[in-house]
Amino acid sequence: MFSSSSTIPAKKSTENFENKFIRYSLISIWGILILFGFLSILQPQWLVNISSPGKMTEAIHIRNYGDIFLKNGNYKAAIIRYRKAITIQPDLISAIGNLGICYTKLQRYDDAIRIFKYLLKIDAESTHTNYYNLAELYKRKNDAESAIECYVKSAETNPYPIYSYQYLGELYLKLQRWDLAIESFELALANKLTLENSYYGMLKGIDKTSIDEPDILKAVRSFMNEPVEFENFDNKIFEAMLKKDREIAKTYNFLGYAHFMNNNFQEAKSNYETALNIWPDFVDAKKNLKNLNY
Repeated sequence: MFSSSSTIPAKKSTENFENKFIRYSLISIWGILILFGFLSILQPQWLVNISSPGKMTEAIHIRNYGDIFLKNGNYKAAIIRYRKAITIQPDLISAIGNLGICYTKLQRYDDAIRIFKYLLKIDAESTHTNYYNLAELYKRKNDAESAIECYVKSAETNPYPIYSYQYLGELYLKLQRWDLAIESFELALANKLTLENSYYGMLKGIDKTSIDEPDILKAVRSFMNEPVEFENFDNKIFEAMLKKDREIAKTYNFLGYAHFMNNNFQEAKSNYETALNIWPDFVDAKKNLKNLNY
């Protein structure tokens, strides 16, 4: 009798063990969930470091879809992707910039201005580009003074400021500020793509980047201050480019027109002729020269 009854405590012991195991397992699961909840709130740096690469990869993947929509002119669909990418990776500058472009294409100029002003705060390497985009937006909003201010800042920060000065001059022409237009077009021509301007523009571009290499930056800055005998280099390619550059011809034509409106007729003629030497079939320059000779 005693031997048969001895099996009852053993069964009870097994049931207690199973219940405890289940109970402790549930407690452990809840503990893990609570722990991850706290980690999500606290965001310790080691957790951020683990998750950042995956977040960046996902954000770039979504941005790429946005780029496809942008290229195809589906700006509203692109905006949805860019916003989602930025939500995942708030410092994804390419997505933020393209979002600004989409707003511009949709004529949502105030939204685009907000985007490019924000980029000025977080994207030091593209300051000149963001100022240029702001200038274009203000020009579309007929805010000439703000556009002028941004064109000037774009030119001041751009390693190759020729087009910032060019469009600044065109804006001054529309405003009939002839002296300032002349000054801007002359600055554009002074910064045309010569061998010397290309060399120093490259150095300025490196100096303005966020590169964290003191030795390289020190060398770059020393090169910027050292005179270079450019006549010892083969400049044929640059000279050939300038002789056929129609954009340069347009600049000379605009400069000639500004001189004409400012009653500087000899300077106007000289610039019209220079434009035609570069682009013999330039219709506007031909008309302007013809009108000057009457």
